[in-house]
Amino acid sequence: MEAKKIQSDIEALHYWDARVLQMDTSFFGDEITIMFEETDYNVNLLFTGCSKFSFITSVEDRLKPLKELTKPQIPYFIQDIEVSDLEIEDGKNLLKCNILMPPLNVEVVCTRIFIAKV
Repeated sequence: MEAKKIQSDIEALHYWDARVLQMDTSFFGDEITIMFEETDYNVNLLFTGCSKFSFITSVEDRLKPLKELTKPQIPYFIQDIEVSDLEIEDGKNLLKCNILMPPLNVEVVCTRIFIAKV
């Protein structure tokens, strides 16, 4: 049920084709932040209580160090974000978020997702 509300809030941002500016992990992967551009501001998606994080990209995507790229050279643009509820044992609920930003695909399983305009 919570996933539908978060999905609705994310859809209201009109994120399609938004340039991803940053993706960071903190506290041994407990928190993951993804920042992307909006027209008048940037948006932070903060995932907390993360128990799974995976990203898949091509080897060619990592041949040049990404820290050397300028903002216009960043190749990641969000195409789709899907948030769903994930029930685990003992009736506990988590959130699963799949983000398609070719050539990178991200999956996060967490307890909370916060959306902030910065």
